[in-house]
Amino acid sequence: MLLRVCLILAIVAGLGVIGVSQFMLRPQIEEIIKVRDDNKAGWDKTQTELTKTKKTLKDTSEKLATTEKNLDETKGQLASTTSKFEAEQKKSAGLAQNIEKLRADLKSASDDLAAWTNLGLRVEQVKSVIDELKTQKDRNEVLVEETKLLADKVKKQARRIVELTSDKQEDPPVPREVRGKVLVVDPKWEFVVLDVGNKVGVPEKGVLLVSRNGELVAKIRVMSVEDQRSIANIMPGWKLKDIVEGDAVLAY
Repeated sequence: MLLRVCLILAIVAGLGVIGVSQFMLRPQIEEIIKVRDDNKAGWDKTQTELTKTKKTLKDTSEKLATTEKNLDETKGQLASTTSKFEAEQKKSAGLAQNIEKLRADLKSASDDLAAWTNLGLRVEQVKSVIDELKTQKDRNEVLVEETKLLADKVKKQARRIVELTSDKQEDPPVPREVRGKVLVVDPKWEFVVLDVGNKVGVPEKGVLLVSRNGELVAKIRVMSVEDQRSIANIMPGWKLKDIVEGDAVLAY
């Protein structure tokens, strides 16, 4: 009987302890549950926002990719447009130059037409006038050549007269050290061009000897003298052989 009473008392005491514990721990448990629920709600909200953010980020990435693609296409179109624009500018500049050239040609043609108009010549007369001018030009050239030939003949005759009438003792002296050679020979007019002149003391009308391999070829008289050149006539009666280019020339 006593054991049963003790057991009952123990049970009652346990229930009391449990009741007290429930009464004291309930607020803490409820607070923990509330914190858990709040945390779960916050977590769910965070997950929802994260999912939404991921979607937004994905959409933004896709839009960015599309924008970059559009930008690349725009850059390509801009480069193409710029190239076409530069080509058109060059073409326009070329056309402007052509226009200016055409204007200049037109002005020149207008000036030429005005000049022809002022001359009082008809178009069909131009050819005959040109032919006449050409004929006159040819005749003038012939006359000039004939005049030159006559002048050369007169000079030659004058030189021959001087040579025939001059006294040998009046020949100007030529320095003994004069040495040169024949550069040019004109057998028709019997004159030669020498590579010596005033610079080494060759005087006008001075007499020189022409030799080849130590033999006398001819005697010449200087008629025109420059610093390093002179022209001489072959003296009549003193042409022993034909003078050739390279023959030696020395003082007489």
